[in-house]
Amino acid sequence: MEFCLHYSGKLKSQDNATGKHQIRQALNPQLRSICLSKQFGHMFEELTAGPPKAREIPMYSEISGKRFWFLANDRLKTVVDLNITVLLPHEVGAIVHNGGDIDNRIKTLFDALRIPSVASEIPSNDSFDYGSVGMFCLLQDDKLINRVSINSYQDHSPLADDSVRCFIEVKTKITVALMSNLCFV
Repeated sequence: MEFCLHYSGKLKSQDNATGKHQIRQALNPQLRSICLSKQFGHMFEELTAGPPKAREIPMYSEISGKRFWFLANDRLKTVVDLNITVLLPHEVGAIVHNGGDIDNRIKTLFDALRIPSVASEIPSNDSFDYGSVGMFCLLQDDKLINRVSINSYQDHSPLADDSVRCFIEVKTKITVALMSNLCFV
């Protein structure tokens, strides 16, 4: 399956938990829509039907009492290929001097695409409304990124001097064919 996510805002080199969590929050509505789509909705039936049955694979983790849903995960033998386009508010050749180097910015994005792995990755001032549903993320772990390609261009109509626009093309793939993961093809 292929789809595209978009993000506009700060993308700092080696950002902290607050910055990464803000990106997660911005991507949440898009990922929720994808997870609950016709393609994947059956995997997230526990949202309305209660906890998963013993034979079903839960599509979430709870960290500090907060539920984080994920699409690609180890148990379903799924990975993603990413094609990322970043529009920067300055000349492309100046990325080392303006906002940090591109590789560390992309690492920040990778961290934001996955669920937090420990409680310290959720900011103490977290104001996200988890309600009865929780937050949706692309990945259970960023090690599920199989392939990545990055293009960067100057944004000639930047939102702000310290903001970027990202377009993240996602292609889901399976590493082992299972009855439960065929919707990822």
